[in-house]
Amino acid sequence: MKRHFHTLILIVVLVTLCASAAEAQTNNPQRVVAQIPFAFNVGKTNLPAGKYTISVLNPSSDRTVLQIRSVDGRASAIILTNDVNHSPADNAKLVFERYDDRYFFTEAQMAGETTSYAAIGSKAEHKHLIATAKKKTVVVITIG
Repeated sequence: MKRHFHTLILIVVLVTLCASAAEAQTNNPQRVVAQIPFAFNVGKTNLPAGKYTISVLNPSSDRTVLQIRSVDGRASAIILTNDVNHSPADNAKLVFERYDDRYFFTEAQMAGETTSYAAIGSKAEHKHLIATAKKKTVVVITIG
């Protein structure tokens, strides 16, 4: 347990939003825009670092689908999630698991919401997890 504690490090990356991102959150609480400073995987899809819009495609379902799309429209992924209850979030947040130099999207929570959306893990993530014990959790908090 002590070893596990030492291998799990929480890194908090604060991300500022531009005016369009703040407007997007105001008009649609099921959507957030964030600058993600590293390349990452969403399921089987590898996405480059950049500015992304994260949207809930089916908010009334217990198996929510998230769309993660670059603002320039060049990269996107869709992932099935499970709803998880949490304390209300002041700011939207995105959670990634880091294994060595690879990041995997694992969870999103919208500002003011008590539900977060946990990605259903991919086989690629599980395979990489087994191959390495150097796992870190990264949280990208959006400020609007």
